[in-house]
Amino acid sequence: MAFMTPFAGWAVDPVPLDVKLGLWETTVTNQSDMSAMLPPEMLAKLTPAQRAQLEAGMQGRGGARTNASKHCITKETINEAFAAANRGSSREMKCTQTFVTSTSSKMVMHMECTSESMKTSSDIQVEVIDREHTKGSIVTTSAGGRGGNMKMELTSKWLGADCGDVGQKKN
Repeated sequence: MAFMTPFAGWAVDPVPLDVKLGLWETTVTNQSDMSAMLPPEMLAKLTPAQRAQLEAGMQGRGGARTNASKHCITKETINEAFAAANRGSSREMKCTQTFVTSTSSKMVMHMECTSESMKTSSDIQVEVIDREHTKGSIVTTSAGGRGGNMKMELTSKWLGADCGDVGQKKN
């Protein structure tokens, strides 16, 4: 599914979620904690006044944000998601995934990613409420670099069998 595409490269064969093909809308609420973005060694070098100013500047960068997007789920997009998963990690970020649960109605996965400057750990859950509705969450914690911690709540609903021009490749 399109909402599984970012989770490329798994250790076991996942089972596709049993949902209808066609046009879907996914709403994501992202709650982030930006305090983890600043390395402790950097904070230790600041005066109390500089630290207060920096923390004040970080205010408003975290918090909750909600946005929605439409995507077309077809047999081809599902196959592309599985093919991307089999290709594995990018050059910049190396990720390993472990499926805890993978059924037609629920997927639970743990993912560890590392780069030169950061390590992240994510727990991902997606549940089929019925063939036209899903819900899920992604909780990510970061160590080192400029990560931050993030929690995403996702809901998806099927809009219809016809995708119109959503998801069409542009030449």
